[in-house]
Amino acid sequence: MRKRTARLFFLLLSVLSLSIAPYGKADAAARCYSPAEIEAEQLLRLHSELMVITVTCRTASRGQDLVSAYTGFTKANIAALHAAEQTMIEYYKKAYGGKGVDKLDRLRTLLANEFGQEIASTSAQAFCDRKRDKVIAMQRADSGALRGEVMAISAHTYDPPCSSLVSVAAKGK
Repeated sequence: MRKRTARLFFLLLSVLSLSIAPYGKADAAARCYSPAEIEAEQLLRLHSELMVITVTCRTASRGQDLVSAYTGFTKANIAALHAAEQTMIEYYKKAYGGKGVDKLDRLRTLLANEFGQEIASTSAQAFCDRKRDKVIAMQRADSGALRGEVMAISAHTYDPPCSSLVSVAAKGK
Protein backbone atom coordinates (compact mmCIF):
# COMPACT_ATOMS: atom_id res chain seq x y z
CA MET A 1 0.00 0.00 0.00
CA ARG A 2 2.83 2.40 0.86
CA LYS A 3 4.57 1.79 -2.49
CA ARG A 4 1.28 2.38 -4.28
CA THR A 5 0.77 5.68 -2.44
CA ALA A 6 4.34 6.76 -3.23
CA ARG A 7 3.87 5.91 -6.91
CA LEU A 8 0.63 7.88 -7.00
CA PHE A 9 2.38 10.84 -5.35
CA PHE A 10 5.21 10.75 -7.92
CA LEU A 11 2.74 10.41 -10.77
CA LEU A 12 0.89 13.48 -9.50
CA LEU A 13 4.16 15.43 -9.23
CA SER A 14 5.13 14.37 -12.75
CA VAL A 15 1.82 15.49 -14.20
CA LEU A 16 2.07 18.81 -12.38
CA SER A 17 5.61 19.38 -13.57
CA LEU A 18 4.59 18.74 -17.16
CA SER A 19 1.65 21.12 -16.91
CA ILE A 20 3.64 23.92 -15.32
CA ALA A 21 6.63 25.14 -17.31
CA PRO A 22 9.63 26.34 -15.31
CA TYR A 23 10.56 30.00 -15.28
CA GLY A 24 12.19 31.06 -18.51
CA LYS A 25 15.88 31.98 -18.43
CA ALA A 26 15.22 35.36 -20.00
CA ASP A 27 12.60 36.14 -17.34
CA ALA A 28 14.88 35.14 -14.46
CA ALA A 29 17.83 37.08 -15.81
CA ALA A 30 15.81 40.31 -15.88
CA ARG A 31 14.53 40.01 -12.29
CA CYS A 32 16.09 39.58 -8.87
CA TYR A 33 15.16 38.94 -5.24
CA SER A 34 15.73 41.22 -2.28
CA PRO A 35 16.92 39.60 0.96
CA ALA A 36 13.29 39.55 2.22
CA GLU A 37 12.16 37.78 -0.94
CA ILE A 38 14.96 35.22 -0.64
CA GLU A 39 13.93 34.52 2.96
CA ALA A 40 10.27 34.25 1.92
CA GLU A 41 11.04 31.74 -0.85
CA GLN A 42 13.25 29.70 1.48
CA LEU A 43 10.51 29.56 4.16
CA LEU A 44 8.10 28.31 1.51
CA ARG A 45 10.77 25.83 0.39
CA LEU A 46 11.04 24.51 3.96
CA HIS A 47 7.25 24.26 4.25
CA SER A 48 7.08 22.34 0.97
CA GLU A 49 9.88 20.03 2.09
CA LEU A 50 8.03 19.28 5.32
CA MET A 51 4.85 18.57 3.35
CA VAL A 52 6.64 16.11 1.05
CA ILE A 53 8.34 14.43 4.02
CA THR A 54 4.94 14.10 5.72
CA VAL A 55 3.18 12.66 2.69
CA THR A 56 6.02 10.26 1.90
CA CYS A 57 7.10 9.09 5.34
CA ARG A 58 3.93 9.43 7.48
CA THR A 59 5.70 8.60 10.75
CA ALA A 60 8.87 9.78 12.48
CA SER A 61 11.61 7.40 13.59
CA ARG A 62 9.94 6.99 17.00
CA GLY A 63 6.47 6.48 15.55
CA GLN A 64 5.10 10.02 15.89
CA ASP A 65 2.43 10.94 13.36
CA LEU A 66 3.94 13.37 10.86
CA VAL A 67 0.56 14.66 9.67
CA SER A 68 -0.22 16.07 13.10
CA ALA A 69 3.34 17.41 13.42
CA TYR A 70 3.14 19.11 10.01
CA THR A 71 -0.29 20.52 10.84
CA GLY A 72 1.09 21.77 14.16
CA PHE A 73 4.05 23.40 12.41
CA THR A 74 1.76 25.08 9.90
CA LYS A 75 -0.63 26.38 12.57
CA ALA A 76 2.21 27.63 14.78
CA ASN A 77 3.81 29.47 11.86
CA ILE A 78 0.75 30.49 9.87
CA ALA A 79 1.47 34.23 10.22
CA ALA A 80 5.04 33.81 8.93
CA LEU A 81 3.87 31.55 6.09
CA HIS A 82 1.17 34.02 5.05
CA ALA A 83 3.68 36.87 5.21
CA ALA A 84 6.08 34.88 3.01
CA GLU A 85 3.29 34.19 0.52
CA GLN A 86 2.34 37.88 0.45
CA THR A 87 5.98 38.87 -0.04
CA MET A 88 6.23 36.54 -3.02
CA ILE A 89 2.86 37.61 -4.46
CA GLU A 90 3.96 41.27 -4.32
CA TYR A 91 7.28 40.40 -5.92
CA TYR A 92 5.56 38.46 -8.71
CA LYS A 93 3.12 41.33 -9.32
CA LYS A 94 6.01 43.75 -9.78
CA ALA A 95 8.34 41.44 -11.62
CA TYR A 96 5.92 39.55 -13.86
CA GLY A 97 2.65 41.50 -13.81
CA GLY A 98 -0.76 40.07 -13.07
CA LYS A 99 -2.07 39.12 -9.65
CA GLY A 100 0.97 37.12 -8.56
CA VAL A 101 -1.07 34.25 -7.11
CA ASP A 102 -0.56 32.08 -10.20
CA LYS A 103 3.22 32.49 -9.92
CA LEU A 104 3.04 31.65 -6.20
CA ASP A 105 1.10 28.47 -7.01
CA ARG A 106 3.70 27.65 -9.64
CA LEU A 107 6.49 28.21 -7.12
CA ARG A 108 4.81 25.89 -4.60
CA THR A 109 4.54 23.18 -7.27
CA LEU A 110 8.17 23.61 -8.34
CA LEU A 111 9.33 23.35 -4.74
CA ALA A 112 7.33 20.17 -4.13
CA ASN A 113 8.68 18.73 -7.37
CA GLU A 114 12.26 19.36 -6.22
CA PHE A 115 11.73 17.12 -3.22
CA GLY A 116 9.82 14.59 -5.30
CA GLN A 117 12.84 14.40 -7.61
CA GLU A 118 15.09 13.82 -4.62
CA ILE A 119 12.92 10.85 -3.64
CA ALA A 120 12.86 9.54 -7.21
CA SER A 121 16.65 9.73 -7.50
CA THR A 122 17.22 7.70 -4.33
CA SER A 123 14.22 5.94 -2.82
CA ALA A 124 11.38 6.80 -0.48
CA GLN A 125 13.05 4.69 2.21
CA ALA A 126 16.39 6.49 1.93
CA PHE A 127 14.65 9.87 1.83
CA CYS A 128 12.62 9.02 4.93
CA ASP A 129 15.64 7.63 6.76
CA ARG A 130 17.40 10.97 6.25
CA LYS A 131 14.53 13.41 6.69
CA ARG A 132 11.54 12.03 8.60
CA ASP A 133 12.48 13.58 11.95
CA LYS A 134 12.83 17.06 10.46
CA VAL A 135 9.06 17.57 10.66
CA ILE A 136 9.09 16.84 14.39
CA ALA A 137 12.09 19.13 14.94
CA MET A 138 10.48 21.99 13.01
CA GLN A 139 7.17 21.55 14.82
CA ARG A 140 9.03 22.09 18.10
CA ALA A 141 11.22 24.95 16.81
CA ASP A 142 10.74 28.44 18.16
CA SER A 143 10.78 31.44 15.81
CA GLY A 144 14.53 31.90 16.23
CA ALA A 145 15.28 28.28 15.37
CA LEU A 146 12.88 28.44 12.43
CA ARG A 147 14.57 31.57 11.06
CA GLY A 148 17.96 29.92 11.56
CA GLU A 149 16.80 26.88 9.58
CA VAL A 150 15.45 29.11 6.80
CA MET A 151 18.65 31.16 6.65
CA ALA A 152 20.76 27.96 6.55
CA ILE A 153 19.01 26.66 3.43
CA SER A 154 21.61 26.74 0.70
CA ALA A 155 19.33 25.80 -2.17
CA HIS A 156 19.07 27.96 -5.22
CA THR A 157 16.29 30.49 -5.64
CA TYR A 158 14.11 30.69 -8.72
CA ASP A 159 15.14 34.26 -9.41
CA PRO A 160 18.67 35.38 -8.56
CA PRO A 161 19.52 37.58 -5.58
CA CYS A 162 19.80 41.24 -6.56
CA SER A 163 23.23 41.47 -4.93
CA SER A 164 24.64 38.86 -7.31
CA LEU A 165 23.48 40.90 -10.31
CA VAL A 166 25.08 44.03 -8.84
CA SER A 167 28.38 42.22 -8.17
CA VAL A 168 28.38 40.72 -11.69
CA ALA A 169 27.72 44.16 -13.21
CA ALA A 170 30.46 45.73 -11.07
CA LYS A 171 33.00 43.10 -12.20
CA GLY A 172 32.20 43.87 -15.82
CA LYS A 173 33.13 47.57 -15.47
